[in-house]
Amino acid sequence: MSKNIPEKPSSEEVDLGQLFKLIGNAFERLFKFIGTILNGIFMAAVWFIFFIKKNFILLAAAALIGFGIGYVKLKFSEPVYSSNAVIKQNYNTGESLYNLLNYYNDLILDKDTLALSESLNLTTKEASHLVYFEMESVLNENSKLKVFDKFKREVDSTIAQDIDFETFLENSSDYDYEYQRLTVKSSRKDLLKKILPEVIKNIEAIEFFKNEREKDLAELSYRERIIIESLKESDSLQKVYQRVLEKENQDTNSQTSILINNAEEQNTTKEFELYTSDIKLRRELVEIQRKKDDIRKIVEVISSQQDEGIIDNTVEILDVKFSYKIFYAALLFTVVFLILLVLKALNYLERYKDKI
Repeated sequence: MSKNIPEKPSSEEVDLGQLFKLIGNAFERLFKFIGTILNGIFMAAVWFIFFIKKNFILLAAAALIGFGIGYVKLKFSEPVYSSNAVIKQNYNTGESLYNLLNYYNDLILDKDTLALSESLNLTTKEASHLVYFEMESVLNENSKLKVFDKFKREVDSTIAQDIDFETFLENSSDYDYEYQRLTVKSSRKDLLKKILPEVIKNIEAIEFFKNEREKDLAELSYRERIIIESLKESDSLQKVYQRVLEKENQDTNSQTSILINNAEEQNTTKEFELYTSDIKLRRELVEIQRKKDDIRKIVEVISSQQDEGIIDNTVEILDVKFSYKIFYAALLFTVVFLILLVLKALNYLERYKDKI
């Protein structure tokens, strides 16, 4: 009789069965969730296609009208010329430069040609042709990586290990980089050659940067004088060693000759050390002179298109340039699309007004 009693499954088998069931249910819910999302995306895409199809004529008309507006603006409006120059900042003038150009842009917006003409040494008529000032870094990602690598070598190692490239970019401004591109947009092509020297002169007139330059030049000049004096003293010592060697070589005593040879070797070693030290000092003098040449100008022009500007009939959005025709076509299409979308939403809500 005991043989007919069914064996009870072990607790271990029950636990495994429940575990597999739970895993299966979890996967089933996950797939249902993913399926719901994909179905929602598909339905939204279908709705969007039918929405475009239903309002195609209206949207196409808006795009064509926008294209026409862009064409008319391009054909009949005053052309805008773009001129640019690459400049090198020998001091941290970036923020001051950006603020100065923003000030000029505010004056252009306010149509204050008198203040513009006084600041840039232009006639009021020339100032009225100005459209926009812009400055941006000319460094690409690879160049910024090199700057980041140099930064990590200069800072303390304990600090450097906690800073990655993304953090470095987030905490640095575009104007911090040494090389910048200054762009002037105007309705005249020859204004950059008049404006650029004035912009640089206005920056170099800032008292803070003038003081910094004078302090740096004074420090370098002091180091230069110290090195020159050291070289003179070194030259005197070398002449002393030479006279000692010449005197020792005149001694013909054999017993003394051994001592003389040892002394001669020692003096020659000292003379060679002085010679090596002189080479290092002279190299440092060359470096000092180069530094003085570099910082003599607070801001200097590397290259520029000073003769004539290039016609610029584009609109820039998120670092992407569009022609007037494409821009206005896309703008009017988007505006009409959004208006139709809002009307559709209001119509949808109107149906359920009575149910609320």
